[in-house]
Amino acid sequence: MRILLTATAIFLATMAGAQAQATVKVSEKDCSRLVKHVASADVNYRPGVDVRGNSVAPANLNSGARIGMPDDFSFPLTLDLSERLGLPSDIMAEPVLGEIKVSGGKVTFNGEPLTSGEQSELAQKCQR
Repeated sequence: MRILLTATAIFLATMAGAQAQATVKVSEKDCSRLVKHVASADVNYRPGVDVRGNSVAPANLNSGARIGMPDDFSFPLTLDLSERLGLPSDIMAEPVLGEIKVSGGKVTFNGEPLTSGEQSELAQKCQR
């Protein structure tokens, strides 16, 4: 709003300048709104240095115990009937439909191998 008023005042002063000499003053606050902010170099991120310029130890994410993914695993395939049928959420109705087993990169459902299309569809549903 102030910028609009300032711009209007400058325009009117310029128009009136042809008829009479006028001095327009723009406050420092209004000028600062027109100037683009440029951050000084000392505010940029510097690894290994804290905000006061002191050295800090780097985070070592590769140490400690690693949890590996097992080659073989299985899980039950269930169906949330309470969600599907619109039942109250306190009713637990999740029958087990079968077992999914992953072994050596192959996926089976109740011991029967899945086709690549079925594996792809299962992967998509698991991601959701």
